[in-house]
Amino acid sequence: MRNGFWLILALLILSSQPVYADGEIPLAMTKDTSVTTPVTPLLYSSATLIAENEVPANDEDEFFDDASDYFDDSEYEIEDSATAVSDPFEGWNRVWFDINDWIYIDVAKPAHRAYRVVVPEPVRETFDNAIVNWFGMPRRFVNALLQAKFALAGIEFSRFVVNTAFGFGGMIDIAKNLKPVIPYTGEKEDFGQTLGVWGVPAGPYLVLPFFGASNFRDTAGLIGEAFLPPSLDPVYLNYGVLAAAQFNVLDKRIVVYENIVGTAVEPYIGLRNAYSQLRKAQIEN
Repeated sequence: MRNGFWLILALLILSSQPVYADGEIPLAMTKDTSVTTPVTPLLYSSATLIAENEVPANDEDEFFDDASDYFDDSEYEIEDSATAVSDPFEGWNRVWFDINDWIYIDVAKPAHRAYRVVVPEPVRETFDNAIVNWFGMPRRFVNALLQAKFALAGIEFSRFVVNTAFGFGGMIDIAKNLKPVIPYTGEKEDFGQTLGVWGVPAGPYLVLPFFGASNFRDTAGLIGEAFLPPSLDPVYLNYGVLAAAQFNVLDKRIVVYENIVGTAVEPYIGLRNAYSQLRKAQIEN
């Protein structure tokens, strides 16, 4: 019996050791499509740059890529009172859910199909890398510091230095092939997550026109991130660049979005629950 106890203890110790990334894993983000998200996706916002919420470098932990991992179709059949999503504006939300869905599927999807024919993949990837490097990193770095995730902030900064110095100003994601000193799973931090870490409640669920799924806390985070660098002059250039960045990687989000709304008995509730579960998991990571 005593020998069995020591054997079990030894196995537990061995299994608890960190698994270090090999040469295939990026310094800060891998090309998975998880997270990332964010910037704010065209329709479903995680309040981050697309790089942002960096899934891999190419946008990196975004809502769409991760959402399917947290989606549970049974959630909307019987909701536990402790996990039920507050949705007092359901009438408004459903109207904009339908409008956003039409824009996403009937307008943006075919437009992006034509865009892919005209713009080759290497060009799209280069543009995405540059956006992730210059617009995503400062926001992720600041939010990692605000959440006291100092190791993560260090990785974000080191990734920025490597890609800027050796990747032609960030157009090539050199860091993705470097072995990190500290194991890194690709989390992306945004101000909505920061507010959640600080204890700010999510508040009611809210569907924003064009931006999509959100809540009061993430909407405040989205507004707050507008004041973080970099900022182009005139200011409307910021919106143009970020909109172009979201459209550039739209194809990476369409599949996951369609999987969620296409397999849900009630698409509106399915997406609402997927978004809420995703944001809860990102805050608790």
